[in-house]
Formats: sequence, C-alpha cells, structure tokens
Amino acid sequence: MEAFVREQAVYVIRLLAAMVCGGLIGYERHSRRKTAGLRTHVIIALASALMMILSKYGFFDVLGSYEDVKLDPSRMASGIVTAIGFIGSGIIFFRNNSIKGTATSAGIWATVGVGMAMGSGMYLPARDHGSGDSLGGASGKTRICERLP
Repeated sequence: MEAFVREQAVYVIRLLAAMVCGGLIGYERHSRRKTAGLRTHVIIALASALMMILSKYGFFDVLGSYEDVKLDPSRMASGIVTAIGFIGSGIIFFRNNSIKGTATSAGIWATVGVGMAMGSGMYLPARDHGSGDSLGGASGKTRICERLP
C-alpha cells in the first residue's frame, strides 16, 4: 500500500510541476497581453503531462492478463503531437497579407513539449524550457522551475 501511495505521489508531483512550468510560459504571454495566456498554457501542460503518464504507466495491467498484447507508449505521445498540431494550425490566421498567431501556436507547441517531458519524468529538459531559457525568457526570468527535483 505504501509503494502504491508513493507511486501515485510521483505522478501528482509530475502533474503539478507541469502546471507550474506551463504557468510560467502562460504568465509571460499574459503579462505581454498576448492571446493564449496563463490558463490556456496551464491546461495544455497539465493535459499533455497526464496523457504521457497514462501512455507510460496506464496500461501495464493489460500486459499481465494477455500474453500476446504488446505495449507501445509512443503511440499516445504521437497522438498528443498530432492533436496539438491541429489546434496550433487553427490559431494561425492570414489576413490582409499578414500572418498572425504563429508565436501563439509555437508557444502552445512548446508548452505541450514541457508537459510531455514532465509527465514522462524528464525534469531537466522541461525545467529549462519552462523557465524561459529556450523561449528567450520573460523580463526578470522567474526561476520557479529550477527548484524542481
């Protein structure tokens, strides 16, 4: 029972960490009064982290019951990437010979990557990306994610 609780706590920590890092990206956008701000990025990071946790650990009970069932955790991850591609392409608009929404689409794409990395337990790549190092960073660079395990 104790091992089960410890395992579930790790999943919850991964979800919370994804929310924090997604929130940092969203806060940077919100502070600049851009579309797809804090709430959107938190939800996207949380959902992608949850789907990665399900992808990696959610189907092991099926493997024990049936000998000929094979598990491929990358299938759900590829579904996340495909789905966010559709959402991102719907954000990009072409009007009056100008393109708008590419930065928003790229930010959402990056937030999915952060959530997927956190959900799969790859804390350092997610932390570095979520803290703004590879996004150019917000002014004053909030470094909450550096305190993650």
